[in-house]
Amino acid sequence: MFELKGDILYVTLPEGKTQEELIKQCKEEVSRIEKDLYGKEVKINGRITTGMALFLGHRLAHICKAVSIFDPKENRYVKVVWH
Repeated sequence: MFELKGDILYVTLPEGKTQEELIKQCKEEVSRIEKDLYGKEVKINGRITTGMALFLGHRLAHICKAVSIFDPKENRYVKVVWH
C-alpha cells in the first residue's frame, strides 16, 4: 500500500477492503516505515480514503515535521499538518 521514495509517500489504494481493514493495514505499514519518516516534511501522493486521511494526519503529526497531500485538481502539494 505504501512506498516511500525520499520525502514522498506513494499510496496504492487496495480494492475490495472495508474502511476498517484499510485503516488497520495503514497502521501496520506506517509502523513499518515510521523511522524513515521521522522529522521529514512528508508528501502523500495517491488515493486515500477519508478514514485513512484522518489516521495518517494524526499519526504523522507525531512523527513528521509537516505533511502535505497532492491535490490533482490544483496539480500541487497542499500542506495539511505541521508544527
